[in-house]
Amino acid sequence: MSGFRWGAVIVWALLLMAGAWRLSGLSLRTDMTALLPRAAEPMQELLVAQLREGTAARLILIALEGATPEDLAERSRHTAMALRQNGLFTFVANGSSDEWAAEGAFLLRHRYRLSASVTPERFTAATLRASLEDRLRRLGSGADPLLKRLLPSDPTGEFEGLVHRFLDNQGPERRHGVWFSRSGTRAYLVAETAAPGSDLDRQAEAIAAIRAAAHPPGGEFPLRLLMTGPGVFAVQARSEIEGDSWRLSLIAGTLVTLLLATVYRSPIPVALSAIPVLTGLTLGVAAVQQVFGFVHGVTLGFGATLIGEAIDYPAYALLNARAGERLRDTLPRIWRTLRLAVLTTLFGSITLLFSSFGGLSQLGLLTVTGVGAAGFATRWVLPAISIRPHAPARFPRWLGSIIRRPVAGPLMQKVAWLAFAGALTLLAARHDRIWDDDLAHLSPVSAEAKRLDEDMRRDVGAPDVRYLLVVRGETQEDVLTRSEAVAALMEGLVREEVLSGFEVPSHYLPSRRTQERRRQALPDPADLRRALDRALQGLPFPAGTFEPFLKDIQRARTEPVLGLKDLDQSALGLKMRALLFPQGQGWVGLVPLRGVRSAAALGERIGAAGLPGVRFFDLKAEAERVVNDYRSESLTLTGFGLVGITGVLWWGLRSPALVVRVLGPTLMAVIGVILALTLLGERLTLFHLVALLLVIGIGVNYALFFHHASRSSADDEDRRRTGGSLLVCIAATLCAFGTLSLSGTPVLHAIGLTVALGAMFSLILAVVLADARKVGS
Repeated sequence: MSGFRWGAVIVWALLLMAGAWRLSGLSLRTDMTALLPRAAEPMQELLVAQLREGTAARLILIALEGATPEDLAERSRHTAMALRQNGLFTFVANGSSDEWAAEGAFLLRHRYRLSASVTPERFTAATLRASLEDRLRRLGSGADPLLKRLLPSDPTGEFEGLVHRFLDNQGPERRHGVWFSRSGTRAYLVAETAAPGSDLDRQAEAIAAIRAAAHPPGGEFPLRLLMTGPGVFAVQARSEIEGDSWRLSLIAGTLVTLLLATVYRSPIPVALSAIPVLTGLTLGVAAVQQVFGFVHGVTLGFGATLIGEAIDYPAYALLNARAGERLRDTLPRIWRTLRLAVLTTLFGSITLLFSSFGGLSQLGLLTVTGVGAAGFATRWVLPAISIRPHAPARFPRWLGSIIRRPVAGPLMQKVAWLAFAGALTLLAARHDRIWDDDLAHLSPVSAEAKRLDEDMRRDVGAPDVRYLLVVRGETQEDVLTRSEAVAALMEGLVREEVLSGFEVPSHYLPSRRTQERRRQALPDPADLRRALDRALQGLPFPAGTFEPFLKDIQRARTEPVLGLKDLDQSALGLKMRALLFPQGQGWVGLVPLRGVRSAAALGERIGAAGLPGVRFFDLKAEAERVVNDYRSESLTLTGFGLVGITGVLWWGLRSPALVVRVLGPTLMAVIGVILALTLLGERLTLFHLVALLLVIGIGVNYALFFHHASRSSADDEDRRRTGGSLLVCIAATLCAFGTLSLSGTPVLHAIGLTVALGAMFSLILAVVLADARKVGS
């Protein structure tokens, strides 16, 4: 063994050890927000930050079913109590009377800060008289049992108005003292985790705690526990993708091993073939972990595809070996072609490294590193450790005939070109239905989990908010002041039926200026007593009945204004953390809009109002714009990748005509794959583009080896070995990518199906159009 080969083996061993060490600290993530860029537009940055760290990412919706309503209510109370005592949660709600008592006490104490009805006119003798007469009528009807208890302290009805605004419309209906679905078959709870949604380990602990609380040891009755929410999705997706990745890799590896064992009839070539594959997988995944700090589940699953790509290189080397020839002699003979095969795949994928979409960038890095490592191991490591020649594989003679004398006649070639023209025509007619603009479809969350989430949210009456106002300000007070102006505008638009409802942060926490104004509206104790005495004349209330009211007014005149921290540990605090939060150097308030009749008209009215720091967003349109931006960028990068492949071929083949002959069948195969996917009802996503780049790389490899064997210097035996190696490669590709197409993860399924179809089309077209090459060139 020469010194150079020793050096190559030492470098390879060191790289493998470094890769294995890096993988020992593998961090796996599955939420798609982990792949989105941090340096995005302000709105995108806001939405992504909320999806990663915001209150919405911490919420878990819990449902209990499978028992009587009474038993479900009892279990709901026990579950809520257990979770509140657990440090993994900052807030747990189930609609119980305990929560009502806490919220009610807060609203009652601070009603004069929170009620928009507090004005000087509210406390005149005439207004007080009208309010008291109204309460007398209601007391006589017995319609409200709480009215008698609250009347001495709240004759103006401020508390009643706040309850109607804040509590009556919050959450699903109540049965047996807790939240229930409309059908009465599910008891519901809402929990907010202390850990952010991106901390999957802590999210998994919280989910385990919920299971333990809902199913205590020795439970008296069976029930079914359902959970949904971003953290639940991410933890489930991580588990499923990890299982999918290892299972599919094992299946693909087993199938490829059986294939190679059948072809080689010896364990040594099979073991040699595994070296480039394992090298590529280890270094590819380790590189992603090193550069990004984590490996996304989709990237890990995509790693299984390297089995189908990296296995081609040792297959070309081992199967093209002549009788009695060692690999150190075979590889120099075929290296020019094999080198082009490796380089075209590298240059096709390297452009993905520049994508701002982290998913494509990770897949690009995995492919470039993995393919490069597999090519290095094939060229320098295998010849160094493979000392003896191996018995050549036996292939039938007709494989050589396919290359020497094309099996497809002019008729089949015309059919192929007509099919290609037809495919282009159909795609041109359906161009508006090719792409998938739904960002949610890039998520690894299963369709079943999405349906459960929709069902549970619909069950509790959660609104499907699509339209949103974003209010920005330098300080919290700026945002609250501006949201009050927004509220005034929205109330008018609700009356005009432009929309049906809205929420603003200032509903739950008025600005300091507004609270001060309401405090100043509270009358002097002496003036209030005189007004109350006049209002009570002739009314059947005993003397001293309203002393609590007078004391509360006096206290409210001296209490400080409410702040955001005063709302902590309450349902109002939970709501406020979702609607008002700091971002960067300022603050942001969100105003969800419901029942928008016309988004265009609403946008015009908001723009015409000229409110500072306020912008209107259609979240669905915004998400589609994000996808369109990424797709445009990805198409551009794919174009650069194709230019890179063309440049490498030009450099290696030294003939424009040969470049066209090698690329032609491959590009026709790409068009065929796009049409096939469209006819199968699939719309293309960003990950389909990655798969199509792999199709180009694989197809070019097939065409290159057809060209290698079709040279005039090649004999029938060389052609037969090349034909056999191509069959083995296509079979290995179908094993790897066909297995991936069976994945339950939509993204992995799409990649597997795309490449499997592309590999088949590429080989078929290479055979059908074989006589388009000039044998002997």
